[in-house]
Amino acid sequence: MSGKPTVVVWDLPVRVFHWSLLVMTTLAFATAEAEGAWFALHLAAGYAVMALVVFRLAWGFVGTRYARFRDFVRPWPAVRAHAVDVLRLRPRHFVGHNPLGGWMIVALLAVLVLLVATGLFAGDEGEKGPLAHWVGAGVADALGELHEGLNAVLWSLVGLHVAGVVVESLLSGENLVRALWNGMKESRDADAAAGPVGALSLTASLTLAVAAVVGVAW
Repeated sequence: MSGKPTVVVWDLPVRVFHWSLLVMTTLAFATAEAEGAWFALHLAAGYAVMALVVFRLAWGFVGTRYARFRDFVRPWPAVRAHAVDVLRLRPRHFVGHNPLGGWMIVALLAVLVLLVATGLFAGDEGEKGPLAHWVGAGVADALGELHEGLNAVLWSLVGLHVAGVVVESLLSGENLVRALWNGMKESRDADAAAGPVGALSLTASLTLAVAAVVGVAW
C-alpha cells in the first residue's frame, strides 16, 4: 500500500474484537477435552467468546461505517458477481468487506452463537456446561454432540476465511491481515474513512456484552 492513499476503515473496537476472538476460540478449542481447572479455563474462554459475539452483534448496528451489517451484507447478485470476478482474477476493490467476506462474517457469527448456546447446556459423562442442569441428561448429551460438531464447522469456516483473505490479498495487492491490525486500507475516496467511534454507542455495546455474561453466570 506504499504510496497509495489510505484511510482508517477498521475501528479499534473491531480490531480488538477480531484478534481477541481468535485468541479465545483457540483457547476454548485447546481446552475442550480438559477436566478440572483446565475445563474451568474452557468455560472462561467460552464466556469471553459470548461477550465478544454479543458485542459484535450490537456493534454491527451502532458501530462505525464499515462495522455495520448494512455495509457488508449484500444481496446474492453482488455476491455472485464478486465470486465471478475472483475466478477471473480481477476482483473489484472494496474499502470495507467484499460481498463474499461479508457473508463469511455472518456465517462465523451464526456458528459462534450456536456454539455458545449449545455449550451452555452441553453435558456428557465428564464435565458439563453451566446450564446443563436445566435440561434432561439426554438433551444435554445431544447438545454436547452438537457442540462438538459445530466446533468442526467453525474451524472449517475459519480455514475458508483465511484462504479467502490470502487470495484477496494476493489479487488486490493489499495486505488484509495488516489492515485488520492497524485499521488502514487503500481508498480512492477521501470520504471513505470509517469515522469516529461514538462513546455512547461503544459504552452501550460493552454494557450489553458484560450484562449477557454476568446474567448467564449468575
